[in-house]
Amino acid sequence: MFNLRGRRAVVVGGTSGIGRSISLGLACAGADVVATSRSADAVDAMASEIEGIGRSTLRITTDVAKRASLQELHDRVVADLGDVDILVNSAGVTKRVPTLECSDEDWDEIMSVNLKGTLYFKPGFSGVPKRPCA
Repeated sequence: MFNLRGRRAVVVGGTSGIGRSISLGLACAGADVVATSRSADAVDAMASEIEGIGRSTLRITTDVAKRASLQELHDRVVADLGDVDILVNSAGVTKRVPTLECSDEDWDEIMSVNLKGTLYFKPGFSGVPKRPCA
């Protein structure tokens, strides 16, 4: 296994599914992990698990479809934990209906989270990674 002690990670969409597994894996490897989602309850539960592993975290809800939400995430993480070393965007939504039967509202949500969220995420953390892999 590899050692991530002293590293800080942000996992957007890090409270369920693949993102949850990534968050826990990073914490088990020694990183301090901020796992976010739109659900305060999910963020709180995940933060408790990360703290249970002995790692530091923050409880921050984030909506990747909103630039201001991601900027707030960045600002709080940097202020409270320091520079970020690892970024993971695992946020995503889908609707289990045939594409042509998807409502305009559902389609807009899918595009906002899955496409805009990816576009908006990285620029807020433009200094990552600052160090080469060792």
